[in-house]
Amino acid sequence: MKNGWTSLVTVTLTLFVMCLSGCMESSMVSSKPQWWKGNTHTHTFWSDGKEFPEVVAHWYKRHGYNFLALTDHNVLSQGEKWSNVKNSEPRAYPGYLERFGSDWVETRTVNDKKQVRVKPLNEFRHLLEEPGSFMFIQGEEITPRGLKHVNAINTVERIGARDGETNTELLQININAVLKQEKRTGQRMLTHINHPNWKWALTADDIMPVVGTKFFEFYNGGGTSNNNIGDENHVSTERMWDIILAMRLGVLDLPVIYGMATDDSHEYYTNTPNVSHPGRAWIVVRSTHLTPEYIINAMNAGDFYASNGIAMKDVQFDGKTLKVKIDAEFGVSYTTRFIGTKKGFDPTTTENIHKDGNRNHTTKIYSDEIGVVLKESKGSAAEYTFTGDELYVRATVTSSKLKHDPHFIGELEMAWTQPVLYRNTFENK
Repeated sequence: MKNGWTSLVTVTLTLFVMCLSGCMESSMVSSKPQWWKGNTHTHTFWSDGKEFPEVVAHWYKRHGYNFLALTDHNVLSQGEKWSNVKNSEPRAYPGYLERFGSDWVETRTVNDKKQVRVKPLNEFRHLLEEPGSFMFIQGEEITPRGLKHVNAINTVERIGARDGETNTELLQININAVLKQEKRTGQRMLTHINHPNWKWALTADDIMPVVGTKFFEFYNGGGTSNNNIGDENHVSTERMWDIILAMRLGVLDLPVIYGMATDDSHEYYTNTPNVSHPGRAWIVVRSTHLTPEYIINAMNAGDFYASNGIAMKDVQFDGKTLKVKIDAEFGVSYTTRFIGTKKGFDPTTTENIHKDGNRNHTTKIYSDEIGVVLKESKGSAAEYTFTGDELYVRATVTSSKLKHDPHFIGELEMAWTQPVLYRNTFENK
């Protein structure tokens, strides 16, 4: 009888474990898509950032971010590195010691100079990562000559910088290096072209023929020299985005390019518009799971939006109608503009000669038929239905609310969807 009861209990427990395992597996498979907030351009003491990486990551996690790529210049957060206390940001070491304690912080003295160890990602990620809440993605800002930078996200090994004869060639060579590592390792990776208007480093003409990447920063929240809004001689990066889209889709027969917003954070103790603070801009990605692979796959499908303050409830596209719903704040008004370029637009260009006669490297002058407002709506929801003659459509949402920690005086909170193509959806791009 005892053996019978033992067998019965064993069978019951086995069935329970099988059921539990099946339920957990079913739950994982049927997870509903969620919005995940992240930043893919971040600097620390591993290069020219002015804070310890654990402190930087703690800031992002505390402010509601779900993923963070540490992207220091030509280096991964790996190996051995020490920082002289007196040569670095003077407020960093006391704050680091207070937050993480003397048991965690490592110091030494070399030639009468006190140094602090800058810890690698593999040593501190366990302090902050939580499944389904916050994760790191390893990255690197590939930094060749002349400010033409490319971010490599979810890399396995350091890429390092390569030079090229032209701006386009330089971008292509470095993107190809990431693609080569991705193919060799089998790990999903992502690249994005950085801050094109930083000291006028890149033009739309430089970027538009580049292949192997779908992303560029149209919003970089760094110092004012990043010039997102352009000036009388240079187009804004958002205008640049429309030019690149129109020419790639309408003339060059190349894939769509998506717009990234990042803060490019370096400074963590100042409060002026002309330096790179954390939290100025970000992306929000829709994915069923919070892993690097799922995030990258969703981004490659264009299933994300960029923001400097506005949160979206939903963005939907069924192949014909683009719908947006805003997570509206009380007392704030919203204007949604659907921007696009129609087939058959005028692709001719003229040389951009500055008002002072200067012929410096600038984006050519393109037709006003590129990047036109197709529809404008007020309120917390808006939609646009394709007529069939649009190359692409994207939506920008502008609020009446002034942005906290603005990149320039008078900046308003905004959000930007990714461009969509007629009869494409987020699933089949």
